[in-house]
Amino acid sequence: MSTPVSPNGFRNALVLGGGGAVGILWMTGLAVGLRELGIDLSRADRFVGTSAGAVVAANLANEVDLVALVAAMPAADPDAPQVDGSGLQQIIATVMALGLSVTESRRRIGELALERNVGDPADHVTRMSRLLGSTGWPDRDLVVTATDVATGRLQTWFPDGKATLGEAVAASTSVPGIFPPIPVDGRYYIDGGMISPINAGLAAGAELIVVVEPMAGMFPHAPSDSELGDATVMFVVPDDEAKAAIGPDVFDRAALGPAYDAGWRQAAEVATRLREVWPTA
Repeated sequence: MSTPVSPNGFRNALVLGGGGAVGILWMTGLAVGLRELGIDLSRADRFVGTSAGAVVAANLANEVDLVALVAAMPAADPDAPQVDGSGLQQIIATVMALGLSVTESRRRIGELALERNVGDPADHVTRMSRLLGSTGWPDRDLVVTATDVATGRLQTWFPDGKATLGEAVAASTSVPGIFPPIPVDGRYYIDGGMISPINAGLAAGAELIVVVEPMAGMFPHAPSDSELGDATVMFVVPDDEAKAAIGPDVFDRAALGPAYDAGWRQAAEVATRLREVWPTA
């Protein structure tokens, strides 16, 4: 006899964290490798996606053919211009010098991001939508996180029509100083990772929570990430070989292929931990 579903309506949850373009490929390789081993991450009852994790969560929730999606992506070109992260560094340095509270710091980061001319928000929506195998919200329990510029607080997007999937994912991946804040219904939003790199608290209520965190150890978790009740929590993070493949620059085009391969390879070890607990057909 199966155990009853929690009052929240989901028994298991998949939480996917931030990690830039390279993190997207590592998580995608991991998901492909796990599926080849009989473990389908798209069988989660709830998906929580933050920043890079929002892209992968949306694709898993929409049951996209990840192999075909990766094959359709442009090949990594080591000579192509790299994403300039200096804007983010300048914003963080400015805000840290002000001695603000956490929430006020997020608001100031958002204000500074709005002041910078780093492109048209519509272009970023288009850019992120190209990474989605389906641009429509899935008929699944998918949560995409962002940070409200005006309040500095967490914004959660659901398949409720308040934002398109492309807008929600673009907002979640809008790294301040690198990509433009995304407007939705008159308000602006930036990267959900400003709140937490994983936002695991949104999975509270599940019996099993699997957290996939490409940038584990690089950014502190929020207190809510530990407020998960009696859930069994399993963290999946890059092993030493994957860390080397991912490298220090999560937007390094030359690292995309190696990161995907590292995720696919690491799936064998992760499968041994998931096989007895993850839902099957």
